[in-house]
Amino acid sequence: MVRRFSLRRLILIGLAFLLLASCREGEKPALSYSGPLNVTLKKGETLPLTTITYIGLGPQGAEVLIEGQKAVKQRGDSLDWESTPLPGVELKIRTRIISFDSAALRSVGIFTVNVSEPLPSPAPSPPKAAFKFTAPVGYKVGRGKIIPGTTIKYIGKDKEGAKFEGLEGYPYRKTGDSLVWTGKLKEELYLVLNVRVLHFDEEAITLSGTAEIIFP
Repeated sequence: MVRRFSLRRLILIGLAFLLLASCREGEKPALSYSGPLNVTLKKGETLPLTTITYIGLGPQGAEVLIEGQKAVKQRGDSLDWESTPLPGVELKIRTRIISFDSAALRSVGIFTVNVSEPLPSPAPSPPKAAFKFTAPVGYKVGRGKIIPGTTIKYIGKDKEGAKFEGLEGYPYRKTGDSLVWTGKLKEELYLVLNVRVLHFDEEAITLSGTAEIIFP
């Protein structure tokens, strides 16, 4: 089980990463999402998208299966994973074990999902998900540019507010208003971007919020 952090907390983290994220997204045709991860594995449970399984409490500590090999872990030990669950998608998990008992193991840390050559397209969110990751995001998008990971373009400042192309329905947003986009980044990889307008002018718009990365 992965616990979610509060929206307000994630938005604040997103603001801290705003300049870094917008620069990184603009330098290459790739997307990168990172955020906090809080994992609870019940005895016998496998962490989705990995081969990490919590066996249970042993005489020397927590017993974990990683790629079929047993590892004995103590509090403070690392519990990491790195793989390519889909073509062009890299997943990295870096956590530390904070507690364990006969029923469950708990670890906290960060995740990173890197997506090379994304092909965003609008689509409904899948009804079921093998795993969801939620990352704070912040973007400064120039006029005529597309919000990273979406098909929404910032057209510029208008008397009705910030104008977008690619939104369903009303194309304007004012400072403090929300903007949500749901779609695919690749086959079998979905994004729900939920951001708010922090500032906009004739040249650019600043957005901050969360990105939910979904593996169905």
